Amino acid sequence: MKPRKNHAKATASHALKLMIIGGFTLSNSEISQAAEPPPTYSRAPMAAYNALMDDALLGNSYEKPAWNLHDTLHLPDWLTVGLENRTRYESLSDTFKPSQPFPAPKAGGGNQQIEFQTDVWIQAKLGNFRFATEFMDARGLLSDQGTNNTPNPPNNTIVDTADFIQGYASWADQNVLLSGRGIEIKAGRQTIDLGSRRLVSRPIFRNTVNSFTGVRIRVLDYDQWQFNAFGTLPVLRYPNYITTPKGGNPNLLAPNANLLVNGNQEWDLEDTQTFFSGGILEGYNVIKNINAEIYLYNLNEGDSTNNATRNRKYFTPGLRFYIKPNKGDFDFVAEGMGQFGTVQYNTSVNDRQQNHQAWSEHIEAGYSFDLPMSPHFDIEYDWASGSKSSVYTNGSTDGRFDPLYGASDIDFGSTGIYSAFQRSNINSPSYRFSFAPRSNVIVLLQQRLIWLASAGDCWGGGSCSSTVSPGFVGNTNGTSGSYVGNQLGASSRYSYNSSLYFEAGWFHLFKGQFATSAVSTASVTNNTPTTARPGDTTPGGDTDYFYVQSQFRF
Repeated sequence: MKPRKNHAKATASHALKLMIIGGFTLSNSEISQAAEPPPTYSRAPMAAYNALMDDALLGNSYEKPAWNLHDTLHLPDWLTVGLENRTRYESLSDTFKPSQPFPAPKAGGGNQQIEFQTDVWIQAKLGNFRFATEFMDARGLLSDQGTNNTPNPPNNTIVDTADFIQGYASWADQNVLLSGRGIEIKAGRQTIDLGSRRLVSRPIFRNTVNSFTGVRIRVLDYDQWQFNAFGTLPVLRYPNYITTPKGGNPNLLAPNANLLVNGNQEWDLEDTQTFFSGGILEGYNVIKNINAEIYLYNLNEGDSTNNATRNRKYFTPGLRFYIKPNKGDFDFVAEGMGQFGTVQYNTSVNDRQQNHQAWSEHIEAGYSFDLPMSPHFDIEYDWASGSKSSVYTNGSTDGRFDPLYGASDIDFGSTGIYSAFQRSNINSPSYRFSFAPRSNVIVLLQQRLIWLASAGDCWGGGSCSSTVSPGFVGNTNGTSGSYVGNQLGASSRYSYNSSLYFEAGWFHLFKGQFATSAVSTASVTNNTPTTARPGDTTPGGDTDYFYVQSQFRF
């Protein structure tokens, strides 16, 4: 049984109420598992997620897999061992991306790939202490020649060969000094999910995950609030697509996709020149059934060997309000994020630190029908600022929102070799409809219209001014506009049992004016977009992306 609060102390709750009265709103739909004391989960997500199967403070856990090593090996209760494998086939036609300057000779054509993610999780519980490690092997195999010769070379979102993504020790007490509050302290390499997961997450769909090495402290007042604070060094995944830095300038790094294609193993390392820290306070039922959270994250980034960076120095505050979905009721989410500091894009023209001011918001309203098949419908709107121009000019302020270490698939569709959109320079309404025709089947249908928040900036993400990872900028004749396109998506998941899952999905991008006429940022020289070179423009045909995957847990 969960510990309960003995005395009504609602300081955090009152503070959050005052913020609501103050009127700063905006937020998300994916309720974090830690955001509210949840019931026991019956099904784990379609990802290697054994690390979250047992919450040290809430005591909740996913259903034990029907076929599991613990029972097969007759392991003691204090020891947990899990083995998982996810296999995904992906196919992409008429890509929307421009050519990489090397090794890809041209844009266009299609690509396919088989992604494997194999995960081993081991945890020992000794009283209030836990010692855990997670070993993952993520690969992209049997790809078209296009993996090297089209705009979709493998990168560290797909490949991280044979490495430890977690290894930590933790101490937790569910009722510290009989106060009714729980405390957990975790130290070592770990994955982190916070709040809406839009800024700090362990990606679910992506083949590799984010890891951080440091300390995380969590304080939980079960029915009132929860506070998380952390100080970490982000973990760099190796081998990297980028090798041989020349003068510390990311634009001059030499891409080497073969390191990833050939499955070279190289241990991941902490980025000792980068510090990522922050805190998030979550309040439950602050006003009736409205939950709220306020957070502040700080990223202080520096160059290191084989990792020339954009020297991002950001403070990212945010506020989120939400009502979680419930049958026969309306739900909503509103999240607002600001971002302030400096960034260095390292253009070929100059390397000056540029002031950075950016904003993002997510608004969502939905209804869960009290009907057979549990239908749920919601409408959403996402906006993230862009800069006035994709190139640096003296005295200009960078306005391109950076999603930090967040997950993009929760809003913008599948990642993998598709990864069309993320929370940067985007202006996009959408709707979703989900239903469960059977208890072990769920279907999701969605449509999203996409414009750029700033037509002068590029489409392609926070680093799209880099020659290594080019994006798109408006055509030199000024006719590209800001309309990127119309994305339709459908996906479905079938659970054979708690050990075996299958999922399939399809996305179609009807390309708009910008997507068919813009040119690669690789065509930008001397601070000015030049005439497009062969391979620097996107193919005109609409993009189709299809995937099918299986997940096996033991």
